[in-house]
Amino acid sequence: MTSEVDELEINPFYNALQTKYIDMYERAQECCYILCVPQSQSLNPNLISPGFVETHILRPSPYFKGQYMTTHSSNSKTLKLSDDNQYFTTLQGFSEEKNIKILSEELAYNKDYKQYKVLILERPFDPKFEKIPERHTSEKNQQIHTPKISVSECRGFLMQFIEFKQELLRLDDSIDYFCRHYMVLPDYLDDAVARLEDISSLALADIVKNLKFPLRDDSRFKEILAGTIESYMMDAVYFKVFPVIRQRFSQDDQLLLSKCHKLNKVKPQEIGVKEEFSCPLPVAVVELANLGSLQTPREKLACLKSTADNVTEGIEVSIQERNQSIFGDLESGDNDGTCITSDDLIPILVTIISRAKCCHLPSDLFYIENFMWNSTDKDRDDLGFCLVSFKAAVQYMLETDFSNLNENDSTSKEISLDELAAVTERRESFRRVASAPDGNVQGRRGAGDRTSTSASAITPSQSRLERQLSRISGVLSQTVEEMDMAGKRGADSSRGQLKSIFSDRLQVQPPDIIPEQERKNEGKALGGFLAALQEDDFDQPFGKQT
Repeated sequence: MTSEVDELEINPFYNALQTKYIDMYERAQECCYILCVPQSQSLNPNLISPGFVETHILRPSPYFKGQYMTTHSSNSKTLKLSDDNQYFTTLQGFSEEKNIKILSEELAYNKDYKQYKVLILERPFDPKFEKIPERHTSEKNQQIHTPKISVSECRGFLMQFIEFKQELLRLDDSIDYFCRHYMVLPDYLDDAVARLEDISSLALADIVKNLKFPLRDDSRFKEILAGTIESYMMDAVYFKVFPVIRQRFSQDDQLLLSKCHKLNKVKPQEIGVKEEFSCPLPVAVVELANLGSLQTPREKLACLKSTADNVTEGIEVSIQERNQSIFGDLESGDNDGTCITSDDLIPILVTIISRAKCCHLPSDLFYIENFMWNSTDKDRDDLGFCLVSFKAAVQYMLETDFSNLNENDSTSKEISLDELAAVTERRESFRRVASAPDGNVQGRRGAGDRTSTSASAITPSQSRLERQLSRISGVLSQTVEEMDMAGKRGADSSRGQLKSIFSDRLQVQPPDIIPEQERKNEGKALGGFLAALQEDDFDQPFGKQT
């Protein structure tokens, strides 16, 4: 019986016999029982227990020759050794009949110099003790090691761990107490940051304390768990905290909006955008305009990264289209080494911000920078760079006087859904051509780098076209539903409660922060809604003020 098997010295079961289960091991030696040791690669060390040990220490059956019984004190199980001593067959007491191959045999001696056998098995006798196949393990590891972005992802991730229930109930209690009894003040936001960080850290420590092997020693899982708890908590306290942040930065928000009104009528070249980078970027504008609808710092940061990705891709497509129109084919479709530097990116972001009508971008940036603690995403080079770039663009807009710039008489017009879909589809087609195996043109970044961060880097991949169109359709559908519901409920209808993982928990009623003037306008029909956008005094595309 020759086979490459694990040495007994490194086998986790054999090591456990010599340490944790030494009494059972010495009794087996004394009685000269057979020790059956499954090879290491078939074992899950976390499942080694007294029952596992009793199942794999065999004594001869007093009834039938060639049969053996496990050493359970009661309800012993029966196995049969083949005539050629090549395998065991599981019989009475096992869930199913299986042949377990014997890989090797060793002779050992007890204190009285009596022989007993140690058999190396292909796998454990009972399937419930077997190690999960590697492909299943890798899929599970990938799932638990993927950062969660959206609130629904965070809730689903926490819900799949039943053992977290009591700890999450205590976290809900802490959140509820904070929302009911703590007063968030504009000049003391640092104290609110410290209190919420303490709540998140205590909840994480409470959960980690009860983790079992191997998650207990998995540092990557702990990082994902920390970010998930943080997002779960920040979603629950959003309506408590963010209105106060807006109050503190109200002047910056209003000043930025006025600058957006001015810059939206200025050609990009007037504020330093290079001629080759001056092109419409509607997808990036739509992405950034969605920032105000997100509630957790992690979601907002992912939105900024996605916007930057859309800027880069939109410019690449524009250059490829320009080259195609000049050369008539895609042979010169490469970007000829064109690279967007940090100095180039800032004025481009200024144009995107001015067209996206981000009413509270300074508040959002403060929220992202100060209310992310355990999450490692903010420290990643690409996400950190995006955050710094947007902060620099906002600071430039706030501190620069644009009054001397010439306004363009033909102001930018609102893009329709059909036009946006056409632009996005055209960009997707260029990407497919660039990434084709036999294509002559390759973009400056690989296909793997082209996925949006709001759906990639942290979430399952999905084409940017599907995600953008789905988001636009969702916004319109939600708007129609809200208008319809507003007409039925009347002006005093409730805004709903914050949801917890546990539906029976007492939830915090978020403050009503919608101004009365906007509440009255909710009852307009869809045609009135679109007409209101066209009659907007600021004439700004992609977004709406609150």
